[in-house]
Amino acid sequence: MPIRLQDDGVDDVSIPDLESSIGYDRLQETNAFTRAINAIRIHNIPFINFCIIGVLGTFLVRLTTKYTSLYMKSSLITIMVTNLVLYGISETLAQTILSYHSARPLLSFDLHETDHAGIGFNTNELQRRPSNVSEYDSDEEGVERFVDYIQEDMDSLSDTNSWMRGGPGPGSFGGFNTTPIPFVPLSYYQFNRLAGFMCWGFIMSFAQCWWYKFLSIYSKDPKFIEVLRKVLTDQLCFSPISLFCFFTYGTMILENGTWKDTKKKLSKIYIKTMLINYSVWFPVQFFNFLLVPRDFQVPFSSSVSVLWNCFLSMRNSNA
Repeated sequence: MPIRLQDDGVDDVSIPDLESSIGYDRLQETNAFTRAINAIRIHNIPFINFCIIGVLGTFLVRLTTKYTSLYMKSSLITIMVTNLVLYGISETLAQTILSYHSARPLLSFDLHETDHAGIGFNTNELQRRPSNVSEYDSDEEGVERFVDYIQEDMDSLSDTNSWMRGGPGPGSFGGFNTTPIPFVPLSYYQFNRLAGFMCWGFIMSFAQCWWYKFLSIYSKDPKFIEVLRKVLTDQLCFSPISLFCFFTYGTMILENGTWKDTKKKLSKIYIKTMLINYSVWFPVQFFNFLLVPRDFQVPFSSSVSVLWNCFLSMRNSNA
């Protein structure tokens, strides 16, 4: 959803609405501590994102090496801890993807918001243009403007008169038309979303543990029939309910929305997301129930869920 800004003598400028795409509260001033820990950035991605993914990934590797022994002691606690880590990675990955913006420098240090990101060579980028400037009315006029540009460029590279008349602006040199890189709001890592998403993984561990035990009622069937029944039961019963609960939780808890907001979001993205869910999880769960040992079925599905939950987090934020 674009924000339309309007100034005297300046056309409407469309700027990405990071409040809707990432859920950042742009209306509240960020405190000094938040700005400090997010100051180092890679293409607008706070470096702390990579640190958190690294810490959670290291913990996950160590957990994997001891998973069998821990699962034998307590399957529920093991699934809880695994979900906390995996859901944390998913949310951090989602925030990282949504924060990326190529207009920002590869490496930068930003403590405060700026109104521009510098100079770039991509003429397709959004740029501010005076309202009295229009496209060339004819090829002849375009040629005249080009000749004027060449002459002015030789006189002074910093001359801005050409830009105000509709020609190439300041920063043009060597035959290249450089344009101002658009304003890109700084992104900040949202620890509240991380905590909320990990909490959802904690809640889901109870449902998953019980659900996989329930599916064992098909264990007396022939192998292929058992797997087919498990997959159909899982996708036709568990998936629709869990997806409905996730979007409700994401809207009302993570975004402090209302039931009206939840119904609006569900009507907008629920059916489409459900169809994508079927295209992904039917083959994944068929493989899971057919080849993966029972003790590893929950962690296997949770591991695949890293990318799936990353997708859901982005979809929930963008809706």
